[in-house]
Amino acid sequence: SPVWDTGFNGLSLLESGLTLKDSSIQKACKWLEKKQILEIKGDWIVNNKNLLPGGWALQYENDFYPDVDDTAVIVMFLDRAGYQNKKRLEIACNWIIGMQSKNGGWGAFDKDNTYHYLNNIPFADHGALLDPPTADVSARCISMLSQINKKNYKKIIQKGVKFLKNEQENDGSWFGRWG
Repeated sequence: SPVWDTGFNGLSLLESGLTLKDSSIQKACKWLEKKQILEIKGDWIVNNKNLLPGGWALQYENDFYPDVDDTAVIVMFLDRAGYQNKKRLEIACNWIIGMQSKNGGWGAFDKDNTYHYLNNIPFADHGALLDPPTADVSARCISMLSQINKKNYKKIIQKGVKFLKNEQENDGSWFGRWG
């Protein structure tokens, strides 16, 4: 996905020492700004009636399905780059906070989508009807919120940390659904 890849590539360029003064960082920030979904309310609104949009989608022109994972990566990149439109970052953070599930974790596209009975429908055994909170997505949300404002988001972060601790496997690892 160009959105996901642009966020991660931008982060790696920043970590290598480039700054917002570099034209490649500037172009990436401008391109990502145009991709933020600020008006369309997709399926995620079913569990979030009053939540305003503010995320990014994995694919081009997929405004009905922004995802928490891409949004967290993009916000981390834009913030580290020194992106000036802080209101846009705040909107994205508010959207991610609103997508936190009751158990403290985050799914990729939805909140509290853990209806496991759906896996019993014929041909639905691959789990694609569900979007349960996962350790990998939750970790990126915690990282992003900690980077943006650890103090202001303390309770949300703590709830996410509790989820991560509960999800840790006996061998010490975590399972990641999305990578």
